[in-house]
Amino acid sequence: MNKPKICFIITDAISFNVLCRGQLEFIRDNSDFDITLVCGGSQTQLDILEKRKIGKVINANFKRNPSLLKDTKSLLFLLKYLTLNRFDIVVYSTPKALLLGSIASCVTLHKNRVAIVRGRVYENFSGKKRLFFHMLDKIALSTSSKVIFISDSLRQAYLNDRLFEENKGSVLGSGSSNGVDTINYSLAKNSITERQKNDSDTFNVLTVGRICYDKGLYDLAKIINESKEPKIKFIVVGQIEDKKSEIFLKDILSAHSNVEHIPHTENVIKYFQDADLHLFLSHREGFGNVAIEAASCGIPTFAYDVTGIKDSVENGVSGQRFKFKDVKAITEAIDMAANDKEFALRYIHARDWVIQNFEQKEVWKNYLDFYLKQIRSEK
Repeated sequence: MNKPKICFIITDAISFNVLCRGQLEFIRDNSDFDITLVCGGSQTQLDILEKRKIGKVINANFKRNPSLLKDTKSLLFLLKYLTLNRFDIVVYSTPKALLLGSIASCVTLHKNRVAIVRGRVYENFSGKKRLFFHMLDKIALSTSSKVIFISDSLRQAYLNDRLFEENKGSVLGSGSSNGVDTINYSLAKNSITERQKNDSDTFNVLTVGRICYDKGLYDLAKIINESKEPKIKFIVVGQIEDKKSEIFLKDILSAHSNVEHIPHTENVIKYFQDADLHLFLSHREGFGNVAIEAASCGIPTFAYDVTGIKDSVENGVSGQRFKFKDVKAITEAIDMAANDKEFALRYIHARDWVIQNFEQKEVWKNYLDFYLKQIRSEK
């Protein structure tokens, strides 16, 4: 009997190596799928992907930035490849691959065409620019047979904008695209409760992720400026996105001795475990996995109540969500937390909530079961 064939299409190989870390190996090891991975990206990332030995890697030369000529070439490549190579299921995600993969798999008459929606860059756009992106998403989702959203609030946002037929779209389990490794993301040996009982002089507030405007850099600066609690230390972990953000962060660091920047780390878990609070000021997310990573380490998150984060931060359990851009309320809450001896105890069930809803292998199993179900339904 021939093995069922599955094709994953993603814009850049780095997304396979980061967003799908471990998941593709799980699918390989727990099914008889013949796996093909189609993407673009640097040769370094393509080599890393090859070394994972998941399946055949095809370089479609996708480019992240829009280019009519290059995107047309990539679409023609996909059309030819999917005509000559037939798959039982084609799965595509990340913006460029979502659009090109949906069109190519539909035109080549593949029955099982699955879009995974991980977020939308235009969440806070308006006017004609937003309508343009709406049109692209509508094309991608209307030509797909099924749509997976990585959070329910993301699904609801697309539904409100009438971008897909409701019976096409679903969220697997409680959401997330890859879950969290609850074994590695574990409680610190010296727990937060013990540190606070010892009346530590420092209250560590951690932010993790890309450093730029829409990830909340300017909001963070306002909080640092307005905070009145001297015992707070702000630790910023992540790569700087652009020159403007680099200059802005440099000014923050020079003006405030209680702010530290860690540009890169191979061990972000250590920073979670040493933190007292995780601050997540992103303006938009598909889900916000960093919040459940913090919770798995027993660290609560303060975040905006926006799409995606509504699902990754459970109010009163793994942290608190605040009205978008309400910097004053967040600042006051952080200052109060720094002097609250019972603060950690208020979120003592954060890790249990993560284990129950987002344990990594269960998330992976949800995706594998979904793919298998789509194939069986065609037989």
